[in-house]
Amino acid sequence: MIYLFLFATVFSQQYIDNSIINKSLKCDNCHYSGNWLPLLNPLIFNHDLTQFKLNGMHKSANCIQCHQGETIKEIHLFSNSENKCEDCHLDIHYNRYGQDCNQCHNANSWNFAGKWSAHEMTMFPLVGAHKFINCNECHSQYSSEFLSTECISCHLIEYESQVSIGIHPENQNCELCHNTRTFIPSDMSKHDIFFPIYSGEHKGEWTSCNSECHISPNDYTQFSCGLNGVCHKHRKSKMEEEHDDENGFIYESSACFNCHPQGDDD
Repeated sequence: MIYLFLFATVFSQQYIDNSIINKSLKCDNCHYSGNWLPLLNPLIFNHDLTQFKLNGMHKSANCIQCHQGETIKEIHLFSNSENKCEDCHLDIHYNRYGQDCNQCHNANSWNFAGKWSAHEMTMFPLVGAHKFINCNECHSQYSSEFLSTECISCHLIEYESQVSIGIHPENQNCELCHNTRTFIPSDMSKHDIFFPIYSGEHKGEWTSCNSECHISPNDYTQFSCGLNGVCHKHRKSKMEEEHDDENGFIYESSACFNCHPQGDDD
């Protein structure tokens, strides 16, 4: 009791002598009349009337977590407290993403509440299956480095495992055959960029990539323009006859493609 009396006396003296807080703020807004601590629960003082409303987890924070100091006077210099996230929270991103924490977080949780909308402003919008993965699967929690947007940078293990068992070509340009929704089945919708199979004369004419066009399942750079007898059955004698007026004619698929990159007869 003697200690409590001395503490109260010193506290009151510092409070009065130094005009620690606005005189309109009464002690009993936060303290009991018989003891300075613990504080009133709930407080009479309405923090929402200040420049920093207490929302989410801030409501359960202890006052001295934000209002810090070595002395009673310093603790009660409320106007000195800042209201920016970085004033209280360590920026583990090293300012790589700016200081507007609300892009990804909110007062209820650090758990990346706005990760999808925030990612829209980057070079890698989260679409398809990427929407449902945890940020830490790509971003190390304390990493300050930007990540590559290349698929292979995250999916190298899957790629190498498929190559090792001989069911995937050694081609790391994943977007040629896959999309962000799923790896399987393959997405061949971009094939027309290289050779039209969904449009033009080849539309609806093929049924299987490996058996008809890509004769080597492990190397899609090898292809046949029907010279294997599956599609057009281009006999060598017939092709030589049709190209007898052309110098340097070669009976091979790469030569066919060089002259007919769109798969037409012209």
